[in-house]
Amino acid sequence: MMTIGRCAGLTALALIAVVALSGCDGGGGVTPAQTGLVSGTIVHAGTGLPLGGVEVTIGGRTATTNASGQFTVSGVPVGQQTVGIQVDPARGLVLPPGVDITVNVVAGQTTQLSAPIHLIDTVDVPPSPPS
Repeated sequence: MMTIGRCAGLTALALIAVVALSGCDGGGGVTPAQTGLVSGTIVHAGTGLPLGGVEVTIGGRTATTNASGQFTVSGVPVGQQTVGIQVDPARGLVLPPGVDITVNVVAGQTTQLSAPIHLIDTVDVPPSPPS
C-alpha cells in the first residue's frame, strides 16, 4: 500500500510542476496576442475590377488576393506597418508612384483597410524627371 501512496504523491507533485511551468511563459500560459490581421481589397484603378493573384506583404507576412481581389494577412506584428504590393511584372500593374500605404495593427483584432488599394497600368506611370 505504501507504494501506491508514494506514486500518487509523486504524480500530484509532477502535475503541479507542469502547471506552474506553463504559467511562467512555458508555452501554456495565456499571454496577450502580439499580432493581428489585416484585410482589404485590391482593384484596377481604371476599371475598378478586382485583381486576384496579387501578393500583399505586411510586417513580414504575406497573403495573395483571391479572384475578388480580397486578402487577409494574418500574424502581422502589432503597431504601424507598411503594406507592400508585389505583382507579376508581366501583368503590367503597379502601385502609383508616391503612394505609401500604412496600417496600425491592433493585437488580436482584424484591421480592415478603409478603401480598396488601386493599382495602375505601368504605362500610366509618369516618367522620372531628368537628373
